[in-house]
Amino acid sequence: MLRANLGSGRCSPRMMAMYKLVVSDLDGTLLGPDHRLGDYTRGVLARVHHAGADLVLASGRHFMDIRVLAGQLGGDATLAAARQRGALVSCNGAAVNAADGRLLQTTCIAPDALGFLTRDPLFRQVQTNVFVTDAWLVEQAEPSLLRYHQDSGFRYRVVDFARLDGAAVLKVFYYGEHAHLVDLEAAIRERHDGRLGTTFSLPQTLEVMAAGVSKGAALARLLDDLGLTPADVVCYGDGLNDLEMLALIHDGGGLALLMANADARLHAALPDPPRIGSHAEEAVARHLEGLLAAGLLADGPRRRG
Repeated sequence: MLRANLGSGRCSPRMMAMYKLVVSDLDGTLLGPDHRLGDYTRGVLARVHHAGADLVLASGRHFMDIRVLAGQLGGDATLAAARQRGALVSCNGAAVNAADGRLLQTTCIAPDALGFLTRDPLFRQVQTNVFVTDAWLVEQAEPSLLRYHQDSGFRYRVVDFARLDGAAVLKVFYYGEHAHLVDLEAAIRERHDGRLGTTFSLPQTLEVMAAGVSKGAALARLLDDLGLTPADVVCYGDGLNDLEMLALIHDGGGLALLMANADARLHAALPDPPRIGSHAEEAVARHLEGLLAAGLLADGPRRRG
């Protein structure tokens, strides 16, 4: 089994597998504490592309946000062509786009649940946010949220949620104090058990999607489309919304790695996968550099059809 040298981020000589696909979360994983891509990370990902491995960015962020970050991974013609082979998993798996922007998968929240999620008095003490297919919507401006989107320039639009009826909503998320969000999560599950799924991307961010939506479920369908198995994948994550994705890869014989800064509940849920350094140390890039040095990143897949 592949093991990581946790001190240096380099790979053990016992590593034998070849990985065709690199899958990474963004905030807390690939991005630094300032929610930006470091120069070192950009350089290593360029080398990963040139080596022939494909990249999947998997995040709770909106596709319109992720695609700007993906576009920062290099500028030359060779790298631009390589990016067309990757994919972007957004809204915790509610949508998947090819790197060229084509929509591959989408799962929306049932319209009759939106009134409760956006207008019930239960949510008065938190900031409510809605991701539709082409926008980020709020009823009240919250400029502090924009610090997560400094590089992409992604911005919310202030609207009246009463006008959302019939909209294709991918995700609703709430920003607030963690203990209160835990109570809200319990209330959501009690009211719409079996119809809505919940997770935390950050302790202060509760996310709600249609039941069954997760990064792991979206990645499983994407792997099938690509003709790959979890054993072909190296995957990095730090949040509770990465749980299903990391478990899919670990249980399927691939390499799942947890960040040192990962949520304690994720560490408890996944005690077996190796740990690497923190996002502040650009640990994903350092680990990938070790895989490159060991020749363990192979040519990526080509989409069926």
